[in-house]
Amino acid sequence: MIREESKGMDAHKFTSLWENIVSSFVSLAKATTLLGPGLSWLFYHAHTLWLFNYSDLKTIVIPKTSFALIALLSNPRSPTSAPHSTLALLPRCICPSLMWTWLNLLPLSMCNQFREGDVDEDRQNKPWRPIPAGRITVTQTKYLMMASYMTAILASIYLGGLLECCALVFEGWVYNEVGAANDNLLARNLLNALGYMTFAAGAVKVACIQAETRLSSDFHLWMVLLAAVVATTIQFQDLYDQAGDRLRGRQTMPLLVGDTRTRVTIGLAVMVWSLVCPTFWRLDARGFVLQVSLAVIIVGRLYCYRTVKADKVSFKVWNVWIVALYALPFIKKIIEH
Repeated sequence: MIREESKGMDAHKFTSLWENIVSSFVSLAKATTLLGPGLSWLFYHAHTLWLFNYSDLKTIVIPKTSFALIALLSNPRSPTSAPHSTLALLPRCICPSLMWTWLNLLPLSMCNQFREGDVDEDRQNKPWRPIPAGRITVTQTKYLMMASYMTAILASIYLGGLLECCALVFEGWVYNEVGAANDNLLARNLLNALGYMTFAAGAVKVACIQAETRLSSDFHLWMVLLAAVVATTIQFQDLYDQAGDRLRGRQTMPLLVGDTRTRVTIGLAVMVWSLVCPTFWRLDARGFVLQVSLAVIIVGRLYCYRTVKADKVSFKVWNVWIVALYALPFIKKIIEH
């Protein structure tokens, strides 16, 4: 049998770049101890905030900001605005979109990490998070969470996306306070899908406000289709968290129907959506190549590599597949022109 390390090398190369960037920032933060206590204190707490959101860089921050950029590149003009160059879009539109996404994610991340069960689970699965790592107390996290909610609301008033911000607050309350994440598998998947697309909608809205443009009706329908994609494949993230989920008594698909059956549902859904989504944009054969290729890689890894470490790598490939789905309208534009 071919060793997993050799077959998984390409996926590791593909996903390691941003991790190296993160490591560089962490090293910079540690180096600030040589620059005086004031700067060291600042970087220490900035690093703490970074760690709250770190797990969702690959699932929320990077994909949703990419979605906003792709949406603008696919629809760069409105009846009331002149076209903007790609370079102009980056600082003017994408930076505010990235800021909105990060600030709205931060209080939700804190809300998902300070309860006793959350801390116990993180000691099992993610011991580097701020609370189990001893960087901040539960009480301090609660106060910081409230301040972060207010910051996110104020930023949404200024940048746009206030409706999406309020929707995220409500969805986070249902997910964490009501306990929908633990008690009902269907509610868990639907809330995850709704949260994913609320972040995407907010990021796009902020970018469009800054660019003085608006999206087509096809793009709104496209976002509904993407929500269905997430709802039927998001159980991917539960494959490598089974130990912590079992500790919490959480009702996830791998624990309810079994690991193998869960992998089958994910593999089938990924293959189906890899055909449906390019068809939605009426792409020719060229528009199917990237999606189907990534789908084959995902399915192969799902069935061949079943360790926790391998599932984490496979989940990163799934996130690349999601971003590739986001790119389909832009691919359509390139092919047509």
